Amino acid sequence: MPKFDRIDVHESAHQAICQQTVPLRRESALLKQGRPTSPSSGWKKNKRLFARTARAGSIQWDFIHGLFENAVFGGRVDNNYDLEVLRAYLHQYFDRDVLGGKGRKKLAGILELPLSVNHKDFVKAITALPETDTPAMFNLPQNVDRSQQRSVAKSVLSQLVLVSRPNLGDEQFDKARWTKDLSPFLHLWKRLNQGSELVKLSSDQIPNPGENDPPLLAFLLLERQVAIKLLQLVHSDLSRISKVIRGTLLLTTDVKDNATALLKHEVPGSWCRKWEGPAAPIHWLRSLVSKTLALGGWVERCQAGTLLTSPADLSELFNPAVFLNALRQESARRLNLPINSLEFVSHWGPSSGLSKAKCPVTIEGLTIEGSLFDGHKLVECARDSPSNSPISNCSVAWVPAGQGGNKDNQLETPVYYNSLREQQVTSIRIPCPGSPALWKLKSVALILKNQ
Repeated sequence: MPKFDRIDVHESAHQAICQQTVPLRRESALLKQGRPTSPSSGWKKNKRLFARTARAGSIQWDFIHGLFENAVFGGRVDNNYDLEVLRAYLHQYFDRDVLGGKGRKKLAGILELPLSVNHKDFVKAITALPETDTPAMFNLPQNVDRSQQRSVAKSVLSQLVLVSRPNLGDEQFDKARWTKDLSPFLHLWKRLNQGSELVKLSSDQIPNPGENDPPLLAFLLLERQVAIKLLQLVHSDLSRISKVIRGTLLLTTDVKDNATALLKHEVPGSWCRKWEGPAAPIHWLRSLVSKTLALGGWVERCQAGTLLTSPADLSELFNPAVFLNALRQESARRLNLPINSLEFVSHWGPSSGLSKAKCPVTIEGLTIEGSLFDGHKLVECARDSPSNSPISNCSVAWVPAGQGGNKDNQLETPVYYNSLREQQVTSIRIPCPGSPALWKLKSVALILKNQ
């Protein structure tokens, strides 16, 4: 490893140093101010990065890349996909053809570095930069403004919700207020459960997974069992709130806490601890009922042996990542191989394209952000392209390691549960033209369901 206190700085090295420190100040400022404002702006998670400069004599680019990745930025990045974005930027900006004095490659595609070491020349070059930063400067999709506007809109809506929340404090039971503000939740819950007997099922009537059940069936039975118990808990809590309003039940601490949370348009903590769903209670209740009802169909198809023969919408599950792990266990049993000897593969088309897989499943309902997909490969977004576009069905499976086919020119794309990109389910490879590193900068991601 080079020692910084023993660097012989000659003319060419001095020229390279100047080119590293001066022209990158604007790019560093843009990275700090413009790039990380929303998950769709490249980084998978919001964060603030602070640029620093590195000294170098005889330039060792691998060392500089490692220094910035591990010492300067690395400690601030806690997401593997963000780390890959960082690596792509480092290789793009700290490059011999950009900073080596040759002037053959433009910085960020627009700034041609002067070949001199005169400070005025660099000031002149920086001054000539456009006032408005274009998406191409950071290799972002052309429709990134739409994602930015969506992120700002969500932030404004969240703030409006906070402003509209009543300041209840230690306020005691107010029958008129509870009747007015909680009736929408009670009426919605009654309407959602019309024609369903799930809230009346006893523990003996809810099927339990057996010791000899295959992994997929065991997972689905357990998932449905937990969902029904949560459904019954919510039903019990809302029933007690209704009884307190009608005057047939005394107010307790639990009832008051649940009602207070709903009055503030928050999901009660006792519910969130069971399942952390949407933040809005109306959406949370709808999602709980729809997923619980859908799980009944999943269990029936699995017991009938038709689960893997028809497209599946993973957004109907509470734990889609656990389902894929159960699929891995099922595949390992049928292949008679250790579970850690399998790899996850994908095919954009019918499951028949995965001939070596024992348990292929076709995923439907996916949408894509940061790019478009023509059925065969990724395609650049146009300026007027929607920020979130439907994508064709994808077949996935677990196969023996080394039998997953060619992975060249394929982008390993993260799959998130929703557009907030907070819960990653898995990653799927998508064919892409050109270098996958450039597509990583566009923050391409797949979404199970746009909420």
